[in-house]
Amino acid sequence: MLRTRLLVRSLRAIAIATILAFVPAVAAAQSKPAPTATAKVDINSASQTELESLPGVGAATAKRIIAGRPYAAVTDLSKAGVPASTITKITPLVTVGPATGAPAKSATAPPTAAPTTKSSATEKATSGAKVDLNTASEKDLEALPHVGPATAKKIIAGRPYAAVGDLAKAGVPAATIQALTPLVTVGAPAKATTTASPPKSAAPASTGAAPPKTTSPTTTTGTPKVPPVKGMVWVNLSTKVYHMEGDKYYGNTKNGKFMTEEDAIKAGYQKAKK
Repeated sequence: MLRTRLLVRSLRAIAIATILAFVPAVAAAQSKPAPTATAKVDINSASQTELESLPGVGAATAKRIIAGRPYAAVTDLSKAGVPASTITKITPLVTVGPATGAPAKSATAPPTAAPTTKSSATEKATSGAKVDLNTASEKDLEALPHVGPATAKKIIAGRPYAAVGDLAKAGVPAATIQALTPLVTVGAPAKATTTASPPKSAAPASTGAAPPKTTSPTTTTGTPKVPPVKGMVWVNLSTKVYHMEGDKYYGNTKNGKFMTEEDAIKAGYQKAKK
Protein backbone atom coordinates (compact mmCIF):
# COMPACT_ATOMS: atom_id res chain seq x y z
CA MET A 1 0.00 0.00 0.00
CA LEU A 2 2.83 2.30 0.87
CA ARG A 3 4.58 1.41 -2.34
CA THR A 4 1.49 2.36 -4.34
CA ARG A 5 1.33 5.75 -2.73
CA LEU A 6 4.98 6.35 -3.44
CA LEU A 7 4.43 5.41 -7.10
CA VAL A 8 1.47 7.78 -7.36
CA ARG A 9 3.49 10.62 -5.87
CA SER A 10 6.34 9.96 -8.28
CA LEU A 11 4.00 10.05 -11.27
CA ARG A 12 2.49 13.31 -10.02
CA ALA A 13 5.95 14.85 -9.67
CA ILE A 14 6.90 13.79 -13.19
CA ALA A 15 3.68 15.20 -14.59
CA ILE A 16 4.17 18.50 -12.77
CA ALA A 17 7.77 18.74 -14.02
CA THR A 18 6.67 18.05 -17.58
CA ILE A 19 3.98 20.71 -17.40
CA LEU A 20 6.42 23.24 -15.95
CA ALA A 21 8.86 22.49 -18.78
CA PHE A 22 6.27 23.27 -21.49
CA VAL A 23 4.90 26.40 -19.82
CA PRO A 24 7.85 28.68 -20.79
CA ALA A 25 7.73 27.49 -24.42
CA VAL A 26 3.99 28.12 -24.64
CA ALA A 27 4.39 31.49 -22.96
CA ALA A 28 7.18 32.42 -25.36
CA ALA A 29 5.08 31.39 -28.32
CA GLN A 30 2.15 33.40 -27.03
CA SER A 31 4.30 36.44 -26.30
CA LYS A 32 5.82 36.52 -29.85
CA PRO A 33 3.96 39.20 -31.79
CA ALA A 34 2.15 37.86 -34.83
CA PRO A 35 2.88 39.64 -38.11
CA THR A 36 0.43 42.45 -38.50
CA ALA A 37 -1.45 42.91 -41.72
CA THR A 38 -0.39 46.58 -41.85
CA ALA A 39 3.36 45.83 -42.01
CA LYS A 40 3.44 45.66 -45.77
CA VAL A 41 6.34 46.36 -48.10
CA ASP A 42 6.07 49.68 -49.90
CA ILE A 43 7.05 49.06 -53.53
CA ASN A 44 7.80 52.76 -53.98
CA SER A 45 10.34 53.03 -51.15
CA ALA A 46 11.43 49.51 -50.13
CA SER A 47 15.07 48.54 -50.46
CA GLN A 48 16.22 45.77 -52.74
CA THR A 49 16.67 43.45 -49.75
CA GLU A 50 13.11 44.09 -48.58
CA LEU A 51 11.75 43.42 -52.06
CA GLU A 52 13.72 40.18 -52.33
CA SER A 53 11.99 38.94 -49.16
CA LEU A 54 8.70 38.85 -51.06
CA PRO A 55 7.65 35.52 -52.62
CA GLY A 56 8.70 35.11 -56.23
CA VAL A 57 10.96 38.19 -56.17
CA GLY A 58 14.64 37.63 -56.78
CA ALA A 59 17.51 40.06 -57.23
CA ALA A 60 16.76 40.69 -60.92
CA THR A 61 13.03 41.28 -60.30
CA ALA A 62 13.78 43.56 -57.34
CA LYS A 63 16.04 45.68 -59.54
CA ARG A 64 13.33 45.92 -62.20
CA ILE A 65 10.81 47.02 -59.57
CA ILE A 66 13.17 49.75 -58.33
CA ALA A 67 13.93 50.90 -61.89
CA GLY A 68 10.21 51.15 -62.71
CA ARG A 69 9.28 53.47 -59.83
CA PRO A 70 7.08 55.27 -59.03
CA TYR A 71 3.92 53.17 -59.11
CA ALA A 72 0.33 54.26 -58.69
CA ALA A 73 -0.99 50.72 -58.15
CA VAL A 74 0.39 47.23 -57.53
CA THR A 75 -0.74 46.16 -60.98
CA ASP A 76 1.65 48.74 -62.45
CA LEU A 77 4.44 46.25 -61.65
CA SER A 78 3.58 44.57 -64.94
CA LYS A 79 5.07 47.61 -66.70
CA ALA A 80 8.38 46.78 -65.00
CA GLY A 81 8.28 43.25 -66.38
CA VAL A 82 7.05 41.50 -63.23
CA PRO A 83 5.05 38.35 -64.15
CA ALA A 84 1.32 38.33 -63.39
CA SER A 85 1.71 35.26 -61.14
CA THR A 86 4.25 37.10 -59.00
CA ILE A 87 2.04 40.18 -58.79
CA THR A 88 -0.82 37.96 -57.57
CA LYS A 89 1.39 36.48 -54.84
CA ILE A 90 2.73 39.74 -53.49
CA THR A 91 -0.48 41.83 -53.78
CA PRO A 92 -1.61 41.13 -50.17
CA LEU A 93 1.94 41.74 -48.89
CA VAL A 94 2.74 45.08 -50.48
CA THR A 95 1.44 48.61 -50.55
CA VAL A 96 1.90 51.64 -52.78
CA GLY A 97 3.03 54.69 -50.86
CA PRO A 98 3.99 58.16 -52.07
CA ALA A 99 7.07 58.14 -54.25
CA THR A 100 8.93 60.61 -52.04
CA GLY A 101 12.28 58.94 -52.24
CA ALA A 102 11.96 57.60 -55.74
CA PRO A 103 14.57 58.84 -58.17
CA ALA A 104 13.29 61.24 -60.73
CA LYS A 105 12.45 59.45 -63.92
CA SER A 106 13.77 60.69 -67.21
CA ALA A 107 10.19 61.36 -68.36
CA THR A 108 9.73 63.99 -65.63
CA ALA A 109 13.10 65.62 -66.19
CA PRO A 110 12.98 68.93 -68.01
CA PRO A 111 13.40 68.24 -71.70
CA THR A 112 16.78 69.25 -72.96
CA ALA A 113 16.86 71.12 -76.17
CA ALA A 114 17.90 68.85 -79.00
CA PRO A 115 21.16 69.98 -80.55
CA THR A 116 20.50 71.72 -83.78
CA THR A 117 22.51 70.32 -86.63
CA LYS A 118 22.32 73.21 -89.01
CA SER A 119 24.45 73.00 -92.06
CA SER A 120 26.98 75.71 -92.65
CA ALA A 121 24.86 76.99 -95.52
CA THR A 122 21.77 77.29 -93.32
CA GLU A 123 23.77 79.03 -90.60
CA LYS A 124 25.08 81.49 -93.14
CA ALA A 125 21.55 82.12 -94.41
CA THR A 126 20.20 82.81 -90.93
CA SER A 127 23.05 85.20 -90.21
CA GLY A 128 22.53 87.02 -93.51
CA ALA A 129 25.62 85.54 -95.22
CA LYS A 130 24.19 83.58 -98.13
CA VAL A 131 26.13 81.19 -100.34
CA ASP A 132 27.27 82.83 -103.57
CA LEU A 133 26.56 80.56 -106.54
CA ASN A 134 29.30 82.20 -108.57
CA THR A 135 32.13 81.96 -106.01
CA ALA A 136 31.25 79.24 -103.46
CA SER A 137 33.49 76.22 -103.20
CA GLU A 138 32.23 72.74 -103.92
CA LYS A 139 32.20 72.01 -100.18
CA ASP A 140 30.03 75.07 -99.46
CA LEU A 141 27.61 74.06 -102.19
CA GLU A 142 27.33 70.49 -100.86
CA ALA A 143 26.31 71.94 -97.49
CA LEU A 144 23.13 73.26 -99.11
CA PRO A 145 19.96 71.13 -98.90
CA HIS A 146 19.45 68.61 -101.74
CA VAL A 147 22.91 69.38 -103.17
CA GLY A 148 25.28 66.42 -103.45
CA PRO A 149 28.73 66.17 -105.06
CA ALA A 150 27.29 65.70 -108.57
CA THR A 151 24.92 68.67 -108.32
CA ALA A 152 27.67 70.85 -106.82
CA LYS A 153 29.88 70.03 -109.80
CA LYS A 154 27.03 70.89 -112.17
CA ILE A 155 26.57 74.26 -110.48
CA ILE A 156 30.29 75.04 -110.73
CA ALA A 157 30.40 73.95 -114.39
CA GLY A 158 27.42 76.18 -115.25
CA ARG A 159 28.94 79.42 -113.92
CA PRO A 160 28.50 82.33 -114.18
CA TYR A 161 24.87 82.91 -113.18
CA ALA A 162 22.85 86.09 -113.45
CA ALA A 163 19.96 84.79 -111.31
CA VAL A 164 19.22 81.81 -109.09
CA GLY A 165 16.76 80.54 -111.67
CA ASP A 166 19.68 80.07 -114.10
CA LEU A 167 20.55 76.92 -112.15
CA ALA A 168 17.99 75.16 -114.34
CA LYS A 169 20.39 75.59 -117.26
CA ALA A 170 22.96 73.59 -115.29
CA GLY A 171 20.52 70.73 -114.85
CA VAL A 172 19.43 71.51 -111.26
CA PRO A 173 15.83 70.33 -110.62
CA ALA A 174 13.16 72.95 -109.99
CA ALA A 175 12.43 71.57 -106.50
CA THR A 176 16.08 71.98 -105.52
CA ILE A 177 16.20 75.50 -106.92
CA GLN A 178 13.14 76.42 -104.85
CA ALA A 179 14.78 75.06 -101.70
CA LEU A 180 18.03 76.92 -102.42
CA THR A 181 16.53 80.29 -103.30
CA PRO A 182 16.41 81.72 -99.72
CA LEU A 183 19.90 80.37 -98.96
CA VAL A 184 21.92 81.56 -101.93
CA THR A 185 22.81 84.73 -103.77
CA VAL A 186 24.29 85.59 -107.16
CA GLY A 187 27.32 87.84 -106.96
CA ALA A 188 29.87 88.86 -109.50
CA PRO A 189 31.85 85.84 -110.71
CA ALA A 190 35.29 85.58 -109.15
CA LYS A 191 36.92 85.13 -112.54
CA ALA A 192 34.54 86.81 -114.93
CA THR A 193 37.30 87.31 -117.52
CA THR A 194 38.72 83.79 -117.35
CA THR A 195 37.91 83.09 -120.99
CA ALA A 196 38.60 86.46 -122.55
CA SER A 197 37.60 86.71 -126.16
CA PRO A 198 40.60 86.63 -128.50
CA PRO A 199 41.55 89.89 -130.20
CA LYS A 200 39.92 90.48 -133.51
CA SER A 201 42.07 89.63 -136.46
CA ALA A 202 43.47 92.63 -138.29
CA ALA A 203 41.83 93.59 -141.52
CA PRO A 204 43.68 92.37 -144.60
CA ALA A 205 46.29 94.83 -145.79
CA SER A 206 45.37 94.40 -149.39
CA THR A 207 41.79 94.98 -150.46
CA GLY A 208 42.36 92.72 -153.40
CA ALA A 209 43.06 89.68 -151.27
CA ALA A 210 40.22 87.47 -150.26
CA PRO A 211 39.06 88.19 -146.71
CA PRO A 212 40.03 85.51 -144.23
CA LYS A 213 37.31 83.15 -143.16
CA THR A 214 35.69 84.07 -139.91
CA THR A 215 36.43 81.69 -137.12
CA SER A 216 33.54 79.39 -136.39
CA PRO A 217 31.98 79.99 -132.99
CA THR A 218 32.62 76.35 -132.30
CA THR A 219 36.39 76.64 -132.42
CA THR A 220 38.91 78.15 -130.08
CA THR A 221 42.47 77.64 -129.01
CA GLY A 222 44.02 76.61 -125.75
CA THR A 223 43.84 73.57 -123.51
CA PRO A 224 40.46 71.80 -123.57
CA LYS A 225 38.51 72.03 -120.34
CA VAL A 226 38.08 68.93 -118.20
CA PRO A 227 34.54 67.91 -117.17
CA PRO A 228 33.82 67.91 -113.42
CA VAL A 229 32.16 64.51 -113.81
CA LYS A 230 33.32 61.99 -116.38
CA GLY A 231 30.72 61.28 -119.06
CA MET A 232 29.31 64.82 -119.28
CA VAL A 233 28.92 66.47 -122.68
CA TRP A 234 30.21 69.86 -123.76
CA VAL A 235 27.40 72.21 -124.80
CA ASN A 236 28.23 74.97 -127.28
CA LEU A 237 25.94 77.79 -126.22
CA SER A 238 26.44 79.61 -129.53
CA THR A 239 25.64 76.79 -131.96
CA LYS A 240 23.10 75.05 -129.67
CA VAL A 241 24.80 71.67 -130.16
CA TYR A 242 26.67 69.45 -127.75
CA HIS A 243 29.84 67.46 -128.30
CA MET A 244 30.69 64.05 -126.88
CA GLU A 245 34.00 63.14 -125.28
CA GLY A 246 36.56 62.46 -128.02
CA ASP A 247 35.19 65.18 -130.29
CA LYS A 248 37.83 67.83 -131.15
CA TYR A 249 35.45 70.53 -129.92
CA TYR A 250 34.83 68.77 -126.60
CA GLY A 251 35.58 71.37 -123.89
CA ASN A 252 37.33 73.48 -126.53
CA THR A 253 34.90 76.20 -127.64
CA LYS A 254 34.73 79.79 -126.50
CA ASN A 255 31.14 79.82 -125.29
CA GLY A 256 30.14 76.54 -123.70
CA LYS A 257 29.75 74.51 -120.56
CA PHE A 258 29.56 70.93 -119.33
CA MET A 259 26.19 69.25 -118.77
CA THR A 260 24.86 65.73 -118.58
CA GLU A 261 23.60 64.52 -121.93
CA GLU A 262 20.12 64.09 -120.47
CA ASP A 263 20.04 67.69 -119.27
CA ALA A 264 21.40 68.91 -122.60
CA ILE A 265 18.63 67.16 -124.50
CA LYS A 266 16.00 68.53 -122.08
CA ALA A 267 17.39 72.03 -122.63
CA GLY A 268 16.89 71.66 -126.40
CA TYR A 269 20.50 71.15 -127.50
CA GLN A 270 21.23 68.88 -130.47
CA LYS A 271 24.05 66.36 -130.72
CA ALA A 272 26.80 67.58 -133.00
CA LYS A 273 27.22 65.70 -136.27
CA LYS A 274 30.71 64.36 -136.83
